[in-house]
Amino acid sequence: MRTTADAYPLLRSSTPQLKVMLVFADEDHLQPQADKPHIHQAYDGFREAAGLWLRLNPDLEYVKNIVARFIKGSVDLSGFSELPANVELSDWANARDWGYPYYHRPVALLVPLAAVAEMADRVQAGNWRPNLDDVLFPTPR
Repeated sequence: MRTTADAYPLLRSSTPQLKVMLVFADEDHLQPQADKPHIHQAYDGFREAAGLWLRLNPDLEYVKNIVARFIKGSVDLSGFSELPANVELSDWANARDWGYPYYHRPVALLVPLAAVAEMADRVQAGNWRPNLDDVLFPTPR
């Protein structure tokens, strides 16, 4: 089965402590719609139907941290939008605007790594605040 739509109520009862981050770019290779229906469906399922903690894309502090560790020189991250966890887009018709920018390919390749680092740190720290002021466990550069 490739759909999760029927599983969301089960997630609520069997794994209420589950935390979810949906990572998505402004441009998708298979679903080019600006309203990102696949992300919207997942958001509604995990957050609304299952009531789970959910964040759309990693915190910008983690993106900055990972980019600084892997890319030399300054990198323009002004195209990155950020929402705190558990906050839904005000207008899903423009969901593309909330995806991480794919225009800078090296940075785009690091965003999923930033997401993994953030979730690992949050688990270790037990910190599920909606927004972070800094990386929870900075590493020496």
